[in-house]
Amino acid sequence: MGEAGFYNEDPEYVKYKDNTDLDHIPGDYGPPLIGYTFKYVQQPYESIERMYKRYGEVFRYSSTFQKFVVCVGPEYVRQLTLDSDKVFSARMGYEPALKHFFQGGLLMRDFAAHKFHRRIMQSAFKTEAMRRYVEEMQPLIDTGLAQWGGSADLHFYPRVKELLLDIGAKVFLGLDLENRDTRQLNEAFLAMGEGTLAIIRKDWPLPWLAYRKGMNGRRYLDKYFLELVPRRRGKPGTDMATFFSNETTDSGDLFPDDIVSKHLIFLLLAAHDTTTAALSMACYYLAHHQDWQERLREQALALDGTLSYDELGSVPDIENTFKEVLRLHPSVPAFMRRTVAETELGGYRIPANTPVQIPMIYTQRMEEWWGNPNSFDPDRFAREEHKKHPFMWAPFGGGAHKCIGLHFADMLFKSVLVSMLCRYRFRHPHGASFPGAVQHFPFPKPVNELPLVLEKL
Repeated sequence: MGEAGFYNEDPEYVKYKDNTDLDHIPGDYGPPLIGYTFKYVQQPYESIERMYKRYGEVFRYSSTFQKFVVCVGPEYVRQLTLDSDKVFSARMGYEPALKHFFQGGLLMRDFAAHKFHRRIMQSAFKTEAMRRYVEEMQPLIDTGLAQWGGSADLHFYPRVKELLLDIGAKVFLGLDLENRDTRQLNEAFLAMGEGTLAIIRKDWPLPWLAYRKGMNGRRYLDKYFLELVPRRRGKPGTDMATFFSNETTDSGDLFPDDIVSKHLIFLLLAAHDTTTAALSMACYYLAHHQDWQERLREQALALDGTLSYDELGSVPDIENTFKEVLRLHPSVPAFMRRTVAETELGGYRIPANTPVQIPMIYTQRMEEWWGNPNSFDPDRFAREEHKKHPFMWAPFGGGAHKCIGLHFADMLFKSVLVSMLCRYRFRHPHGASFPGAVQHFPFPKPVNELPLVLEKL
């Protein structure tokens, strides 16, 4: 396939419907039509554990109005992510939920096309670019955190989400956004996230429909980024939009505006919402485990409140906290794929066009692999507990689809948390229960948006 084909041509396998001929695989589909949708969305770990203990590592299941095969355990993570036979399509795995919101993004590309499109991002994640990002982020972090003050009622999730969008606007887009632009971008991304969970998946002109709101958010972002990309062509700059806009193919041609725009939308959402989730869940645990908070603060204070690029590896306890939070609450609770040819999983024949899911939210808490798997214990990574199997901890995936922004996420998480620990001591308000309810989809966060009491140091 020539370069033009990677832009517009769909592979043959996208034309076929899902295979649902799965009666030879153990499992059950639950109630008609809805299956285990509500149980899975509300309690994904418990829902998968019940099926795993009853049917084993591979079983058929029905959720979110779709029938698929579930595989539990790190060896299946290896098989699906490395995909040596190229039989697992990420595009078709995520398409039912994300098609209209992230079509054209890197997650929605497969095989040679995925490799081709990944090239757009290569300059944006080189060492010198990452070094500049740290330098650009720190003043924004300091200004944003200073505005929080010593608050007795700060809802952490929306405030850190706003802070990370300001950082994303600068680092990703090279913009110092006014409040109106920030708010509109934030609302568009929020609407898209909620749209992925909509029960009524129709773009009807009804303002109260979550799916309609999500599509309106996508249309706003399309317009915004399609106007931005041409302004970055041929211009100097250190932001990701400039890098993307001036990257060329093997033939030396610039990638089309709409292609660059789609990748920027997906990458900004992925970096923004996933790091918001990781920081929120980290502070959820640290507000309760004051011993861990003080331990991390001691490490942060040794850096004088800021973290340079060269110091990213000098905060092992903070790094292990990041890993532990992603183990307990992975930003992508389940990896989705669909087979493009017949294959085998756990000794079972899996026909072509069969949706397959690996629930990372369960695999990363399996008692067979982890000690006290539901407890918050960052030291398990210092003990190298995660090295029993190379894929027992894999929140960023693996193989060709391993998250290209994983080092950026690590850097952003550490930079914000170091600055926060040096500025504030924080705890849950009096009367707040721990553990509290956690929302798992589309990204993990405390249901109450994490109210915190901040004490200035």
